[in-house]
Amino acid sequence: MKRTLVLCVAIASVSLAAVGTVSLGGLFTTGNSKIEQVDAAFQLTGIPTSGLAAELTIASSYGSQDEVTFREKYLTEGSLKYSLTETNYITGRSYWTRDEFSGINREYGASAGFGHDLVSNESLTAGIEAGSGFFSRENTEEIVLETSTWYTKAALLWQPGQSWTFSETATYTGDFQDSDNYFIGSVLEAQSAITGNLSFVMGYDITLYNKPPVEGNEKTDTSLRLQLRLAFQ
Repeated sequence: MKRTLVLCVAIASVSLAAVGTVSLGGLFTTGNSKIEQVDAAFQLTGIPTSGLAAELTIASSYGSQDEVTFREKYLTEGSLKYSLTETNYITGRSYWTRDEFSGINREYGASAGFGHDLVSNESLTAGIEAGSGFFSRENTEEIVLETSTWYTKAALLWQPGQSWTFSETATYTGDFQDSDNYFIGSVLEAQSAITGNLSFVMGYDITLYNKPPVEGNEKTDTSLRLQLRLAFQ
């Protein structure tokens, strides 16, 4: 099985307060890349305060084997979230990405939506979100797709005790012009505290393009993540 090194860097900030994590571990994938990877990441994310949270993320991934690049990905993303009540909020997001491995030469888009927290307490948080937007994509064959989209998202965070945290985020994005052109993303994660701010993380990610950016690519990619994560603020 192929082995590679992937370096991921993410930086995010908000106006008032922030927390961060540093992760290092292994990534085992199937789909368009049936490989083992070493994965490293740094991320700084904001905490909502005074009803408004603003976040900026800059991320990059690079992988190679025998000095031949097989994966190169960049992402810039900004988002705003404003709380209307204790359970309702509005949100907006814009992004730019380049992922040649998945067949995307460049893609940018934006969306706006409304969210509702179904449950919110010390041990369990669950919510749903829906909205609409657009994206413009040029694939690696220089074919451009511009369309309007809609999305729904569900998120769950469960902390049964002080040591374990489980989370799941699932997103469905549809195309107003083409019902067959949809995307499904799922991020499932279990995190166990080892000592202090150091935790062990196991994650399982799924991405599905019913119509891949490049015809002939695999529709579904999956990855199993095993990481050590250090949190700070």
